[in-house]
Amino acid sequence: MAECTPRRHCPLSFSQRMKITVDIARCLCHLHHERGLPHGNLKPANILLTGPDLTAKLTDYCLHRLMTPSGSAEQMLNMGALGYGAPELTTASKPSPSFKADVYAFGVIVMELLTRRSAGDIISGQSGAVDLTDWVRMHVREGRGTECFDRDITGSEEEAPKAMEELLAVSLRCILPANERPNIRTVFEDLSSIEV
Repeated sequence: MAECTPRRHCPLSFSQRMKITVDIARCLCHLHHERGLPHGNLKPANILLTGPDLTAKLTDYCLHRLMTPSGSAEQMLNMGALGYGAPELTTASKPSPSFKADVYAFGVIVMELLTRRSAGDIISGQSGAVDLTDWVRMHVREGRGTECFDRDITGSEEEAPKAMEELLAVSLRCILPANERPNIRTVFEDLSSIEV
């Protein structure tokens, strides 16, 4: 096995990525449904992977409650600039954390896990420069959704392409407009039904 250093990543298998996705959804279910709290700043930097099985744990949740209203708005606007903020946050005069915005950020993170691209990346293609969510939506619309997947996971024979497509479909539902976006419990149930 190759040594992992900051300059050399160890690619995660699809099953590891799927487990991380389910762990994150489970953490969000706990926050949303058992504690009644939105995370408010969900992004990869606030997800820790612990132990040999890479259990995902969320950090920095609810920090918006400690901030001033102007600080919270600034935090939410900055999050949108990074690609994790739901579109409704950019149009709100006073953006504030919400369960639906957490689900949107979760969907973007799932897309990152599937594509190994960053939400903040601008991807140039035939139709101009787009962000990650637009790039994935465009590929799916054109019937080329599987071309989005990270080649480290599509090249492996042990991985199930159907499960990757199902996970991609879940991520796309997470970035729907707020009134159509599922809650995290529904997302968690959908993820739990995917067979890897």
